[in-house]
Amino acid sequence: MNTLAKRVYNVAPKDVRLTLVEGESLTLEMRSAEFFQESFQAEGVADGTTYRLVTDGEDDPLLVARETEGGWEVLGEIERVTEA
Repeated sequence: MNTLAKRVYNVAPKDVRLTLVEGESLTLEMRSAEFFQESFQAEGVADGTTYRLVTDGEDDPLLVARETEGGWEVLGEIERVTEA
């Protein structure tokens, strides 16, 4: 089980603050967070935009993507998760 995904799951439905490997940070109002065996998927909102967090398991990175008119745009790998 991915440690960062587990942290998101434990904090939700409270807001979470994500720090990306590149140094950017983002605070999301969480809508959902679910595990499907080792895979994880969560959704949150910031400033009217929907974001999705996904990982396939313990050894895979936790990624965040933003919904756009053309689909999903991957923003990067999450390095840290804290309660906002």
